[in-house]
Amino acid sequence: MNLSEGPDTLTEFSAQVTLLQLNESRLLIHRSILLAIAVLCVTISWSCSDPAQEMGPRIEATPECPDPNTGIIIGGLYGNEKNVNPMFQRILVLMGGGREDDEASKLFLEATNGGDIVILRASGSLTSYPNYFMSTLSPQIPPNSALTVLTSSPQQASDPAVRCWLNRAEGVWFAGGNQWNYLGEWPAQFQLFLNSLTEKNTAVGGTSAGAASLGEAAFDAENGTITSAGALADPLGNKVSISYPAFYQSELHNTIIDSHFSEREREGRLLVFLARFKQEQNRSTVLGVGLDEGAAIVISEGQFEIFAPMGKHVWIYEVSGTISLTSGNPLNLANIFRVKLSDQTQGIWPIQIQSMDYEELVVIDGSVSIKQD
Repeated sequence: MNLSEGPDTLTEFSAQVTLLQLNESRLLIHRSILLAIAVLCVTISWSCSDPAQEMGPRIEATPECPDPNTGIIIGGLYGNEKNVNPMFQRILVLMGGGREDDEASKLFLEATNGGDIVILRASGSLTSYPNYFMSTLSPQIPPNSALTVLTSSPQQASDPAVRCWLNRAEGVWFAGGNQWNYLGEWPAQFQLFLNSLTEKNTAVGGTSAGAASLGEAAFDAENGTITSAGALADPLGNKVSISYPAFYQSELHNTIIDSHFSEREREGRLLVFLARFKQEQNRSTVLGVGLDEGAAIVISEGQFEIFAPMGKHVWIYEVSGTISLTSGNPLNLANIFRVKLSDQTQGIWPIQIQSMDYEELVVIDGSVSIKQD
């Protein structure tokens, strides 16, 4: 220090020295704190340079959705009600009813990347699926929230509250029940709205009637259910009622789904549905997917994978050739190819059935059998 430019008195000089010592002490403390934070970050593997990234999807305080009108019940919310906007992945998960497959369900959840899940149903519990998705399962990336939209009066499904919650969703799950509630009673306007959601690559899943509603064609059960024997005896009977839902999933172009497949012996009726689909839409080839209870098929990025407990399968059918149906007469059908897919089977979707180990079937006067060479 140059004393000629310093303080005029010894007291002032001593005070300045004391101040310098205090500043140096504060600097040492500040450096110690920074060092401790750095050590803590390394120890617990945090990225201190980008804390928002480590916190997961960005949460936004969005306006609350309005209260639903009569005929709509929204509830069972599990998780954070504030909206999130993560990057999510397109996936389609179809299950055959009965107990859900946990691994396939986890893939559905993880595709939302910590997003929001909406369960659509027309009957049943508000809380069962939110609890299953948020508590029972342990996905690598848990959802931000899950809640149920119950259209107890399906004709009211276009309610603004329903649209609001669905617009926030990265994943939509179609529960089981009676598919006529979805295919026949959801208004056309609402079905088109659901289609717009899938166009933005929302993750979609469904089980039982929910899965059966997602094909390009669907048995709608307008006049009640039908057995294989009843359908094979009269493919044009009034109980063989086929719909073409506006919200069908693009992966299921040319495809119809049936569930509870082996357990309820539904092969015969699926072949009838395929014959009707092919004739009504003038298709050269149509595909059918039969889902056993507890079995699932997961479709993503042009690939499929099967999840199924022992003894359960996913059945794929291809029907080609000429169709001629006559009212009151049993089904006669040829050029039917069938493959049985077991757990962990993987491949390209849409499936090329004739490149696989298939069986050829034939239907003669309503009786299904393996074609004999």
